[in-house]
Amino acid sequence: KAYPPSLTMGRDPTSYLIIFIHIPSAWNMFAAFTIALAGGILYLYKGRLKYDAIVQISVILGLIYGFVAIVTGMLWASEIWGSPWNWDPRQTSTLTLLLAYIGYLALRKSISDIDRARVFSSVYAIAAYITLPLTYLSAVLFQSLHTQIPGQPLTSNMKLILWPKVLVSFLILISFYLLYYRVFLRRGVE
Repeated sequence: KAYPPSLTMGRDPTSYLIIFIHIPSAWNMFAAFTIALAGGILYLYKGRLKYDAIVQISVILGLIYGFVAIVTGMLWASEIWGSPWNWDPRQTSTLTLLLAYIGYLALRKSISDIDRARVFSSVYAIAAYITLPLTYLSAVLFQSLHTQIPGQPLTSNMKLILWPKVLVSFLILISFYLLYYRVFLRRGVE
């Protein structure tokens, strides 16, 4: 088995298996928003529409993966902490991060001049990135319920299962990028 039988957290001894979805989703969220940062910088520097498309795609995918991370985190929290939402620094900062990037979508749609929308939304995507390191470090910087696994590190067997799931999840993220980029190409993005 990939999990030790002595690892009993919450009412269900297999409840921690959600981490095999939660962790890859959170990491892909971080990756997508980091790519949005790079795309925003490149768009402002070079002005090429493909970088604007990369920002848009990255924000959408980051929000999707972030939503999965929040939901799976709430499932975990409900089992382990007794409540799905505890205003834990990691939960709260992740919610703030997602709201910041939802703001990107709202800003983009609110500006009728497409060229201005591209510039302002790129600047916004760059500025919104400050929420990412704060989210990543929140469990370390503030007193937090959130840890890898309360009181126990991942076992070697658990790592053997987690890393392939992270890799597969990242490959799925790349596939979504390619698919969305083709859609943007068909819509007239260079």
